[in-house]
Amino acid sequence: MSAKHSEDISKLSSNEIKSKIQREGIWPQYTQRIKSLERTEQEFWKLFGIETDSARKRTILEDLVNLQPVIANCYDAAQKMLMPNMDLKN
Repeated sequence: MSAKHSEDISKLSSNEIKSKIQREGIWPQYTQRIKSLERTEQEFWKLFGIETDSARKRTILEDLVNLQPVIANCYDAAQKMLMPNMDLKN
């Protein structure tokens, strides 16, 4: 959990977490997660740029490659959340 979060939900019960999501929505979580992943990606590129050991550079590139599907999944989920629910129109 990021230090920037004002509330640590790790100590909340599942019902308390459910209530929090119902009260506040899930969108802030998604946007925070995407921002965090993008910051992580930027930090990996910084590390890659300053690293001189080719084995470590390769490891950083592997980490970057592994991060891409996670970022893509977050964007896909966010896009689905923004799409109108077609079932409700029928």
